[in-house]
Amino acid sequence: HEFVRRSREVNARGIHYLRAHLEKRGLKVTPSWGNFVLVDLGRPAMPVYDGLLRRGVIVRPMGGYGLPNSLRITVGTTEELHHLAKALDSLILGEGFGSTGGGAA
Repeated sequence: HEFVRRSREVNARGIHYLRAHLEKRGLKVTPSWGNFVLVDLGRPAMPVYDGLLRRGVIVRPMGGYGLPNSLRITVGTTEELHHLAKALDSLILGEGFGSTGGGAA
């Protein structure tokens, strides 16, 4: 039972980190009690999905579920979450959605 308790704590911290990071950038995050967040980018998600993929970050586009502006982001390790945050910031704040970014974030 200790493993389950620790896993829930790690997941809760990850959800909190993701939510705070995304909302700070003006993105809408749907409340979640699972191991992922649903984020509405307010614009088509596929360019962001493609940019994240080029940076080694795998998320799930939600267009097939009628949410073309949204991505599902699964909670990972602290290192993975920081990599995601940096890659996402480079796309939405800096380099633009069409940029390859010159390598991994």
